[in-house]
Amino acid sequence: MDVVTKEVGNLSDRYAKDGVVRIKGALTPYWLNRLRKAVDEELKRGERYFAYRNMRMQQGIFRDFCMKSGIGRLVADLGRSDWTSLIFDQMFVKEPGTRTRTGWHTDQPYWPIDGSIMTTWIALDEVDEDNGALEFIPGSHAWGMKYRPFITDQKGAFLEYLCRDDPQYCDMPDFEAERCKHTIVHWNLEPGDLLAFDGFIVHSAMGNRTSTRRRRGYAIRFALDRARYDPDQGVAEWLSDKSLAKGAPVRSDFFPVVFSC
Repeated sequence: MDVVTKEVGNLSDRYAKDGVVRIKGALTPYWLNRLRKAVDEELKRGERYFAYRNMRMQQGIFRDFCMKSGIGRLVADLGRSDWTSLIFDQMFVKEPGTRTRTGWHTDQPYWPIDGSIMTTWIALDEVDEDNGALEFIPGSHAWGMKYRPFITDQKGAFLEYLCRDDPQYCDMPDFEAERCKHTIVHWNLEPGDLLAFDGFIVHSAMGNRTSTRRRRGYAIRFALDRARYDPDQGVAEWLSDKSLAKGAPVRSDFFPVVFSC
């Protein structure tokens, strides 16, 4: 059963230019309802840490959605790619009263992959500036900057930089203090809306200052056909794939192909 009911190829130019687009009503009710239920079941397994990852490794709704929903075709069309492979999935939950802002960052420097990566971030609740909307700096994916990874606390707040002596990375400017110098965008989202964004775009997320409205988001990270494995980059050792040589396309048993022309 398809994830979407409309074409997204007309958004490809905007995605290439801005590094982020919104797709309204991307999910069918079939998948939206099942993902919402699956996230709630996952939350019952332990503490409500703001991010959970790699649920796709187990049989169930998350894996079925990644592999069978048609979202891989959406990503390929949007990114003008002949194929897409699955890197990992992740869910982000901001509970009511979690006022901590997720700091400005880029995703891809954390991962052992060079080249094109696209994240699809699916809203499972209404999302707005009161309960944790994502913010982006359009075009920042094309700056050619590899910002230094950092670790956060359980609410997503900055703790400390990693790889301090690694010359391939540079320090992140204080974009929050420099907001007036940049174009910053966010979208209000309805359940089933989808944000697609590049692995190098600078982004953050607002805190949840409501008292009753949880914000659940489900993110999937995809490699496009220009992506190459680079074990010398990144800090996510759990994404290491010894079956791939440096410079190899990111497609393997660990990174399964989801769609191919």
